[in-house]
Amino acid sequence: MTSLLVAEWRRTVIDLVRYPLETVSMTVVMFAVFAGMFFGAHYLTAAPFGGVNLAGVVIGYTVWTLVMSAAGFMGSSIQNEAQNGTLEQVMLAPWLTVQIFLVRSLMDVVEMLIPILAVLAGLVLLSGAQLHWRPLALLPAMMTVVTAWGIGLMMAALALLFKRMSQMQMMLQFALLFVIMVPVAAMQGVVGAVLGLLAPLTVQVSVLHATLSVAVPGISANLWWEAAADMALWFGAGYWLLRAADTLARRRGIVGHY
Repeated sequence: MTSLLVAEWRRTVIDLVRYPLETVSMTVVMFAVFAGMFFGAHYLTAAPFGGVNLAGVVIGYTVWTLVMSAAGFMGSSIQNEAQNGTLEQVMLAPWLTVQIFLVRSLMDVVEMLIPILAVLAGLVLLSGAQLHWRPLALLPAMMTVVTAWGIGLMMAALALLFKRMSQMQMMLQFALLFVIMVPVAAMQGVVGAVLGLLAPLTVQVSVLHATLSVAVPGISANLWWEAAADMALWFGAGYWLLRAADTLARRRGIVGHY
């Protein structure tokens, strides 16, 4: 396993060194999208932004960017390997397929940290949002990433069987944007209760907001346990689905099919 970590880390560093323009362009695009949303909303409403809502939007957009990297990387990686004709070589490695793509996703998140932190700093300067940084916020952030990995494993399982998942990933982007940016956990009625129970990431994002003193005044022990249970549920489901899809793809002989 150590050799796999080292190999994927070397691959990540080589990509960063060989294609620095890709990283810079990605950072600029992420910042430009939020700037367009921010000034567009300000122009349409002609109202000043500030306080709790603005800080929540900044955190939500940053979390969405990180989640999309963690959730979308595995599926797109399998699609690229299949399209390039190298998926069989990857799956013949002496590690489980789920281990390989989890390590790759981990390195992708590490690679994304610098651009995301740069974008977050730019968003705070642009919007004037007030965030209270605390080391405790790292725990719900890690829970959010692990939950996103569970979703990514599900997408990887579908990509392993169906190969082309571009439209499905686009749908996932909009679905996760709604879940993260809209305070689903605070919605009233049956719809709010169902979405709060079934939708992924809602509890983790609520805890993250609470640790940064944005939307929730305090964090109860039940909320921590609920976030941990939700994380374990989604990650476990994704892990099992990819293992099952791996077995089925090998049995049907469709690993190299595109």
